[in-house]
Amino acid sequence: MPPHSTLGADSSGARTRASALEKARPIPVVLGTAGHIDHGKSALIEALCGDHPDRWQEERERGITLDLGYAEMGYPDGLEIGFVDVPGHEKLVRKMVAGATGMGAAVLVVACDDGVMPQTREHFEVLGLLGIDQGLVALTKVDLADEEMLELVRADVEELVQDTPWQECAVLPVSAHSGSGMLELKQELRRLAESARSQADPLQAFRLPVQRSFALHGAGTVATGVCAAGRLQEGDTVEVHPGGHSSRVRRVHVHGRQAGVAGPGLRTALNLPALEAAQCPRGVVLAAPGSLRSGRLLRLWCRFLPDGPKLAHGAEVQLLSGTAAVGGRLFLPPAAQGGELPVDGCLVDLELEHAAALVPGQRLLLRRPSPARNIAAGRFLCFARRRLRRSDDDERAQLMRVVEALDDPPQLAAVQLEILGGERGPAELALQLGWTTQGAAEVLGQAAQAGAVREMAAGSFLAMGGANALAREVQSVLAHWRARQPHRLRLPVARLRERLGKDAFQSLQKLGHAELESLGLERRPGTHWGLAGAEVESAWQQDGARVAEILRNAGLAPASAEELAQQAAVEPARLDLVLEYLNDRGEVLSPGSGLYFTRAVIEDLRDAVVEQLQAEGMDIPALRDRFGTTRKFLMPLLEFLDERGVTLRRGPKRILKDPAAPLD
Repeated sequence: MPPHSTLGADSSGARTRASALEKARPIPVVLGTAGHIDHGKSALIEALCGDHPDRWQEERERGITLDLGYAEMGYPDGLEIGFVDVPGHEKLVRKMVAGATGMGAAVLVVACDDGVMPQTREHFEVLGLLGIDQGLVALTKVDLADEEMLELVRADVEELVQDTPWQECAVLPVSAHSGSGMLELKQELRRLAESARSQADPLQAFRLPVQRSFALHGAGTVATGVCAAGRLQEGDTVEVHPGGHSSRVRRVHVHGRQAGVAGPGLRTALNLPALEAAQCPRGVVLAAPGSLRSGRLLRLWCRFLPDGPKLAHGAEVQLLSGTAAVGGRLFLPPAAQGGELPVDGCLVDLELEHAAALVPGQRLLLRRPSPARNIAAGRFLCFARRRLRRSDDDERAQLMRVVEALDDPPQLAAVQLEILGGERGPAELALQLGWTTQGAAEVLGQAAQAGAVREMAAGSFLAMGGANALAREVQSVLAHWRARQPHRLRLPVARLRERLGKDAFQSLQKLGHAELESLGLERRPGTHWGLAGAEVESAWQQDGARVAEILRNAGLAPASAEELAQQAAVEPARLDLVLEYLNDRGEVLSPGSGLYFTRAVIEDLRDAVVEQLQAEGMDIPALRDRFGTTRKFLMPLLEFLDERGVTLRRGPKRILKDPAAPLD
């Protein structure tokens, strides 16, 4: 029997069915059946939907479900519910988990002539581990049980669901054979589907875990599954993860009919002409381009079952997530190695045999492969390059922040930005979290409003944790500078860039005046930034006042350094530091060559030069005479004005460039 899909079909039955249901409105949720083998799951779906979910001849001949089956149930007003029927055999739990992918709710099937059996319990346990907290219980084959047996089975079910989210669920006795209770079941299923229906999450990019794929004559490859997130239109492109192949989507079918658009919670078939069926087997994920990552080394947050088997460090396990089933080795935290597994949760590493595609927060199940047994429920955190070591306390603390933020998008965005480091845009965040770029931008905006991140520039964000780290680095640089240079009121920008690094310095440059001042910095033109609020000891102030007075009196004919030190009664070595202090204060300027002048006299010279150039041209002898100086001092000062952009040297002459250019 060919796989169930109408893509490319041309039978009259398919046309009739499509015509009859052309106005159908699928509820965006898939309900799954779960329960022990031979408890009537498939028969119940056939009675509800009119189609038997078993697709293979062997399944029909043996009367058991060996693979996933699908069917839809319609209502007179056009609403339609999709079902997935999962195998009940204990050896097929892997396929049961694959079928649970995309389930919004489940129908736990318990036969009245048999009661709660081992696979009933295991299936119910799996539903709980995967977070499927809505459902109902169908007590099938009620026509084969007397009243006393029915009450015993009902009591078993009540005990099974006690102290779980299913505790208040409906428990309905039905018979697929006689039709008893089927009307009530259909009504309850509608209420359940409406309650559990998927709400389109604008954050999530399109993802469809492939449940099966096949080649269809005249159409090419068809991949089917339940859309886990996002939306897709015909003509869009999807990528295969892991694998990296891609294809344009020629057609989209939902519940076996032409739809054009796929959305969360809907059973979907995609026609992918550029792919072979072997390139998109069960377990891979079809995703929007650039929205999903895959890897082999996983960081997980796991809650181990209280009565689960003991595990050794590096034990073989099987990962069940989405439709994927991948073997691997589980590496426990130091506290759990050789001891009891923490039932309240812990961080683990999982090294897979093959890569898997996951997004942070995705739920998964860990099983012991032999003898088969559920071990733990987990949530994926991130991919890694190496396993966690005993000394990685900081990384463990950071991962715990991810765990706490998994269901809080703005906080998760802030933590992820801190992990990525530096400034990042929405596109980078979207790739890490499986979001759309638009969704990531909206969440970053919310996080910025809440103070969890800081927008450094349009479309560029920095986590507050990163901003705090930047602040600590800046304060460390400033503290070191002040300890070594107690006379300074400014800091060379080059030194700040060197100590912080390129990325951190770029982030610093984008801060506003008030933010910089809170860090102890004042942005200034030129090669130095000011130290906000910095003060020097009175001895520096006193020495500086004497030196400044001497330079003011000297005008443009200053004394030599030796003479200046003697006149100011300052040691020659200290004089250089005093001059740096005065330069930081802006009281003196230096054209180089060890020369220092007061700012006021250089400003007077600049005004005189501007006046000359605006008139008949520069007259150096007149300047020399006016300021009572010599070419020894005047020429370096004129070159200083060239460097500052007041004047421009063209051959032997100077022209006026910018009379208001700053002298610092």
